[in-house]
Amino acid sequence: MVIRPYRDEDGASLLDCIIELQDAERSIDGRLRSGRAIASDYLVAMLDECRQWAGQIFVLDVGGAVAGFTTVYAHVPFERLDEPPGDYAIVAELLIRQEYRRRGYARALLAHGERYAAAQGAAELRIGVLSDNTAARALYLDYGFRPYIETLSKSPSQR
Repeated sequence: MVIRPYRDEDGASLLDCIIELQDAERSIDGRLRSGRAIASDYLVAMLDECRQWAGQIFVLDVGGAVAGFTTVYAHVPFERLDEPPGDYAIVAELLIRQEYRRRGYARALLAHGERYAAAQGAAELRIGVLSDNTAARALYLDYGFRPYIETLSKSPSQR
């Protein structure tokens, strides 16, 4: 297992990972678009955001196969007046392909991303998770992340 920076030749494999990630999230929230519908544009957006916020995509290479990836942005600015001054780092995406799960790879990617954020001078590392993604949420809490802010949602017609 090797964790390394994304290279252009990883593009097709990374698109497959993005499709799997988006489709997993879509299984939790059916309103989301399919992975295949957004994968190419999503990759372009990730690369743009990496340039904008000192980010990096890291690929998990297992025997020459892309088994997962994470994207870490090291300097995302706080934008609202009621937020702290400065910026934070965020693990924007994390996926281990289905056939490679339950081997400690997600923790390895988290640790790699955390080291990257620290090396870039980040004072805070954040991660987002869909509330109903209980497995990912449990992993992140066990890794040391703590809830900071929650966004609650409902249809305006519901009581």
